[in-house]
Amino acid sequence: MNSIILLGGGGHCKSCIDVIEKSSYFKIKGIIDKPDQVNKKIMGYEILGNDNQLEDLFQENDCGLVCVGQVKSPAARIRLFNLLLEKGLRIAIVKSIHSVISDHTKIDVGTIVMHNSFINAGTSIGANCIINTNSTIEHDVIIKDHCHISTGVILNGGVEIGRGSFVGSGAIVKQGIKIGEEVVVSAGEVVSKNLPSNTTYKTISN
Repeated sequence: MNSIILLGGGGHCKSCIDVIEKSSYFKIKGIIDKPDQVNKKIMGYEILGNDNQLEDLFQENDCGLVCVGQVKSPAARIRLFNLLLEKGLRIAIVKSIHSVISDHTKIDVGTIVMHNSFINAGTSIGANCIINTNSTIEHDVIIKDHCHISTGVILNGGVEIGRGSFVGSGAIVKQGIKIGEEVVVSAGEVVSKNLPSNTTYKTISN
């Protein structure tokens, strides 16, 4: 069993822990969080240190996974992911045993696929992404690095999601639509047109 260290101890980390525990592929060694959280525990796992101590905390066979959530900006997740790369540390890919993932799908390092997700053939998912609970990703979808596809999202065939974008819970993106980089799609939206980079798409009033 491979050992894994989780970076970030918030709510998303708890969801990641549940996925990892059920997979039996990784053994959680501990969590890295803010200095004032050191020696505390999250769901029984000790906070080992902070991100200034990565090289001291990682051993040769340890993997890392960024477990900071992403709403709107991907900046915090990108910083931690790049820190793992800069230190030359191994980065995990985590897939829930309760997800359905085609053998003809490519998933890059640092990405986690949460429970009850469905990913169809021909899909390519970049590095450091969150494919959240109950999401459906149809054939030939391209998701670039550092994206968060939220709970219950449906991406239909041939959709492209640009680097660092966020698609909110329950959103539906119609087939063939292209979404640019660092776009925020609000929860519940139906996206039927291409979206340029660095925009927020919201038509539903709360």
